[in-house]
Amino acid sequence: MSTYILLGETAGDEMQIRPQLARIEIGNSYMGGYLAVPSEKPRGGLIVMQEIFGVTPAMRAIADDFAAEGFVALVPDIYWRMQRDLDLGNGEDPTQRQLAVEFSNRFDEGLGTNDLVASLDWLADCSSLKGKPGIIGFCLGGRLAVRVASAANPACMVSMYGVKLETMGEQIRRAKCPMQFHFGENDNHNPMSTINKVREMVDKRRLSVDEFFTYPEAEHAFYNRFRTDRFDEKAHKLARSRVLDFLLRNLAATAG
Repeated sequence: MSTYILLGETAGDEMQIRPQLARIEIGNSYMGGYLAVPSEKPRGGLIVMQEIFGVTPAMRAIADDFAAEGFVALVPDIYWRMQRDLDLGNGEDPTQRQLAVEFSNRFDEGLGTNDLVASLDWLADCSSLKGKPGIIGFCLGGRLAVRVASAANPACMVSMYGVKLETMGEQIRRAKCPMQFHFGENDNHNPMSTINKVREMVDKRRLSVDEFFTYPEAEHAFYNRFRTDRFDEKAHKLARSRVLDFLLRNLAATAG
């Protein structure tokens, strides 16, 4: 059963955001999540897939930002099978960072992909939405976004500095939706040799709707404002504008 999203009226000229808690039923249990809902009629739905640190303030802020642009944005709690509501910051604390790495290593990506497909279906089932939702992921989430794009049929997919994508040629090939990729050229997890391999995989799809971008001097996690050691304002603004344009083009195309 889905919990439907009820939208209020627009208050004033600014888009108002209504944060909510999501509950996505899976088997005899459920996966939680953070849901950011615009108060006016939404432009579409978007699944936001987390970094390795959990449903952090940074991920919620990104969802809020998309909601401010008119998208219903859901951040699923992908670690729920291990620990609910995990928040390990942004990697500033070495102990928490190591714990986040351990969680990501223990995370079952097969089960996690199934859970994310369920969250995609849940959001698509919301009464206020027309058309299929899109998906966007960061770091670990950037890899999971490719998995979900291959396993399901979202309106579109954005992978923001996804890790180990060079091993996912088959998933990239199988995905039917438009795909957009972003990498910093100074990414310690994705050297340029890796980025170029991923670009070749995307080029082999020969789809004009796909997009691939790199950002000179930008590091891993350049989009995350909470990563003060990595955040790149210029790259963030450019990437954000490209993502929004991509979402508007592709989510509008699926709306009935």
